[in-house]
Amino acid sequence: MRIVLMRHGKPKIDKNLWVNAGEFGAWVKKYNAAGIDTECPAPQFAIEQANQCAITVCSNLPRSLESAKALGIERVGVCDPMFREMDMPHARWRFPRLSLMMWSVFFRLAWVLGYSANAEPFKAAKERARHCAENLANLASVHGSVLLVGHGSLNWFIAKYLNGMGWLCLEKSPRKYWGFSAYHTQAT
Repeated sequence: MRIVLMRHGKPKIDKNLWVNAGEFGAWVKKYNAAGIDTECPAPQFAIEQANQCAITVCSNLPRSLESAKALGIERVGVCDPMFREMDMPHARWRFPRLSLMMWSVFFRLAWVLGYSANAEPFKAAKERARHCAENLANLASVHGSVLLVGHGSLNWFIAKYLNGMGWLCLEKSPRKYWGFSAYHTQAT
């Protein structure tokens, strides 16, 4: 059995902005509604990985669904909001103005430490990732191979749970757009 965790393609959205915390929250909503940048197409190695899988799983976010299409997937087997990216908390502060990257790091760290305003709590998100890993393992047992066109943070947590369930992988969880890692069960 095989599970491939692939990160979606590059989103079509400006990431070089300086914003306050309230504007950051609005930007996150735009990011979640954004599709992928067609000027950064899926590389051949990603297309080859996708073609080797019997079923494709996507989140309901446009960047996941559009990435599957860019990979040449004609039919998505499962499209479920369970597989969406982990929420990003935010606040309504007007000051200070920071880069999107600085706000992302700040709010992700605050989220792990318990701050979850406007977002799913960290503990609930980890539990959702565990359910995702279990669902992918079940799909692999039925179909033999599964491709998840997923998201950075969620893929990382799914990878941890797959490892804990005994799935093996030589690669690190994908961080770059179109990056992937393939998980296998031990031969018996």
